[in-house]
Amino acid sequence: MSRKEIVLLVSRAFALLLISWALVDVTYLPERLFAFSHHLSQRSVLGTPDYWSNYYLVITAFTVVRILALFLAAVWFWRCGPRIENLFSQGDS
Repeated sequence: MSRKEIVLLVSRAFALLLISWALVDVTYLPERLFAFSHHLSQRSVLGTPDYWSNYYLVITAFTVVRILALFLAAVWFWRCGPRIENLFSQGDS
């Protein structure tokens, strides 16, 4: 097995790890959306936005951003371009 094939194998294995991590984060999304909608419906029309609705909005937004970032990184590692090859074979001269 050549060095390039080993790097491709390691890169794709890491991409699968990132995909599984993103899928775990997807399972948190329904709970976050439910809590956000609950606190949004509990707030007063005349009052200012409360702490909990803002809190769950931020938590939900960062969960979505994290999921997207993990999927994009997984695609980047799955393609295994020259930068990824250099990253994994840095110590080999």
